Amino acid sequence: MGQNRIIYACDIGTTRCSTKTHLPSFAWARLNPENGTIQVSSYIEKLIQQLEADIRQGCSIALGFEAPLFIPVPEDWKDLSKGREGEGNRSFASQLGLTVCALGIHQSAWILRNLYESSSHKCVFTMDWQKHWPPRNHRPVLFCWEAFVSGSAHSEQHLIDAATTVDFFYRHEMYLEDARAKVYAEKPLSLIGCVALWSGWVSDSKILHESTLVIKPKEPFRGNYRVLD
Repeated sequence: MGQNRIIYACDIGTTRCSTKTHLPSFAWARLNPENGTIQVSSYIEKLIQQLEADIRQGCSIALGFEAPLFIPVPEDWKDLSKGREGEGNRSFASQLGLTVCALGIHQSAWILRNLYESSSHKCVFTMDWQKHWPPRNHRPVLFCWEAFVSGSAHSEQHLIDAATTVDFFYRHEMYLEDARAKVYAEKPLSLIGCVALWSGWVSDSKILHESTLVIKPKEPFRGNYRVLD
């Protein structure tokens, strides 16, 4: 492959512990392609610690978020409040979609800001899967992408959804363009681009007009994983 790489995915949800489960609904998973091992956790602070450790080791990172990372800005006002092409009944503009959208901005901003402070001199931010993933013989990258986990792929367990996402990405990373979900916006406003600008990872405002890779798993993960306490 030419370069060490680690795949991460975040299932966006509150980071505050539930009174019932005593766990956050936020979850993340990490997959190491060298051995196929999947680790999962509900704690966002542990995500930062693990990301920083992998980047220190010279690894490129594919970091997915299960939340809308770009939204449409239509020409006609009549098309406002409509979802992106391909979202179906899971529109970003629905009540649930808007909640996840806002939380995704909130949490990805915290994550990217912390990573920028510790790791920006070690890797380059990108949303371009066609040029930069899988990584080859160049400077390590932090590649951000969107996961769309719904329907038959969705689980009641947030940790499973995160594992589903990293597993699907890993199995398709050699042909991401073919695996790309048909979720589009004619005039996209990049939310993750806003976050990248705000956190310092990029300075070119052209990123605000770019969409991201969207992947859409077909079934839930049924393999083994290890929970990080």
